Amino acid sequence: MFIVAYRLINLRNNSRSDSTDSHIAETLLANINEIDKLSIDSVAELCDISKSKLSKFVKQIGFDDYKEFRDLVKNEKYRSGYYGYEDKLPMGRYIAKEGMDSYLKILHNDLDCFMDRIDQTMVRKLAEALREHEEVAAFGSVYSQTAAVDFMYRMAEEGKNIRTYTYDLEQEEYMKNMDEDTLVIIFSNSGQYLYGDGMRKIGYFKTYLKRTKGEIALITSNEEAAMDPIVKYPILYSFSTNVHSHMLMERLAMEMIIAEYKKLV
Repeated sequence: MFIVAYRLINLRNNSRSDSTDSHIAETLLANINEIDKLSIDSVAELCDISKSKLSKFVKQIGFDDYKEFRDLVKNEKYRSGYYGYEDKLPMGRYIAKEGMDSYLKILHNDLDCFMDRIDQTMVRKLAEALREHEEVAAFGSVYSQTAAVDFMYRMAEEGKNIRTYTYDLEQEEYMKNMDEDTLVIIFSNSGQYLYGDGMRKIGYFKTYLKRTKGEIALITSNEEAAMDPIVKYPILYSFSTNVHSHMLMERLAMEMIIAEYKKLV
């Protein structure tokens, strides 16, 4: 899932079910595989709105114009998995093909890999930073964003209130303006959140992160991303095969961080 579907789904879920925005989002999602072949007039007719209303809508969800919106739909239609990470197989696809028993054997080995690779010292350092910083945020994209949301609620249980935003544009705006007293914890199995995690066009790089004043932690299986100079707290894990159970591993890393935080407070 990439930028177009991600934004349409979020807008739909944050709009009244009987609103015009919800109707447009639902129509576009229902016809997402045909949009790259349709003109703005055709899509406006499909949504039963004016061309100017459609133009305003795509700008509202962060695109320059209908052409950029349609180009991204076309680009995303022919992409699968993570950009630059297509050799990794999501656990759901593996289970559908090979069955649960086969996957559980892989998961058993993955847990051993996780514990062998995770740097307990770095986990403790991140827990200390979490305690010391008053302003903390947790971000991710799509499935990893659900880990960020879970982390926010889990920390609230421990008396530490942190921020998260579902919309990628709000995350971006926050990180552009954060100061040196801010800690941002990023969940990104592929590591592409730092560069072009599918939330932008191919070739787009989040150059503003190079100038950030805040501190960044990255929970990832991408060693290159973890070693990026902008990452102060790399939490690196690995898998035993090309099957990725990152939805589980991110939560294991999360619970390890919380456990260390609880020891400190």
